[in-house]
Amino acid sequence: MSVFDATANPAGGKIVEVGIKRTDAMRGRLRMKAPDGEDLIVDLPRGMVMHDGDIFGPSAQGTYYRTRIEQEPVLRVTLKKTGDGRIGDALRLGYTLGNHHLEVLIEGERAYVPAVIGADKIERIIGKSGADVETEVIPWVISPGASGYFAGEE
Repeated sequence: MSVFDATANPAGGKIVEVGIKRTDAMRGRLRMKAPDGEDLIVDLPRGMVMHDGDIFGPSAQGTYYRTRIEQEPVLRVTLKKTGDGRIGDALRLGYTLGNHHLEVLIEGERAYVPAVIGADKIERIIGKSGADVETEVIPWVISPGASGYFAGEE
């Protein structure tokens, strides 16, 4: 069993990729069996999160482990309006998502909402905002440390 409490900078050696869920990355704690059979425990200090591509190690065998956050279904939200009314729609949408404590990643002109409560329920919530949007469920990777990521409980 290998226990890690900080990321590492490998100076060489084997690197094994391990897929993790975004929710585990957010907690900064994880216990799993790696693809090479090693039992891994990551226990970061309180308040720290794991990022896509973080490296932990080495194990007793000299192996390092790179985290890859797994894709999950998200609702991609795009504002339809251009010009007049766009800022109002953006504010209504942001207020509504925040009021429901939903997590969101904002990248450019789009918002990505993890479909943890179901895409249909999120679409109903967004519909109540009155914002003119297009939505689509897609597989996506959201890294908790990404710029533009806002967790619902913060």
